Amino acid sequence: MRAAPLLIVVTGLPAAGKTTLAAFLGRELALPVISKDDYKQVLLDLLPEEERLAHHSEMGKVGYFVMLRAADALLTAGQSLILETHFYVGMSEVNIIPLAEKHGAQIIQIHCSAEMAELKRRHAGRVEAKLRPYIDHPGLHNHLPANANWEPLELHAPLLRLDTGVSDAHAQALAWVRSWLAG
Repeated sequence: MRAAPLLIVVTGLPAAGKTTLAAFLGRELALPVISKDDYKQVLLDLLPEEERLAHHSEMGKVGYFVMLRAADALLTAGQSLILETHFYVGMSEVNIIPLAEKHGAQIIQIHCSAEMAELKRRHAGRVEAKLRPYIDHPGLHNHLPANANWEPLELHAPLLRLDTGVSDAHAQALAWVRSWLAG
């Protein structure tokens, strides 16, 4: 095992395959996966049903900072981990870089992408499934800001650009992360 923890940051637009990839890597590498949407969902579930839609955005912000605090606790214990959400370029770096520096952690980034038609198809499937009605909203990709995770974060760290539309995407990512864990 590495002397310093590895902070694996999985980035990309909504429906780019971040959560699926992070879960796969977590299982294969026995690493904890910390995802903002998991915390956001818990927070939304604590609200009365009629208040969830009105508060979904602020619960997302709270979930983001809870995610960072959970990552801080694991890094304090010297644990490598996977951090996953739809980050914002020019904003998220100010939290991630100091977090890694505080613990002497090595950051690596996997930026997930796919063709826009595929992202919209995947997202429409989520909306239709209604598994996360206050997280997955129709037409989301039509309203993403310029600093959405269209491009990787500016972490000044090793980067794997991963097209999740290819059949061996997970194998590519696994081999790449394993090389960093071994190093």
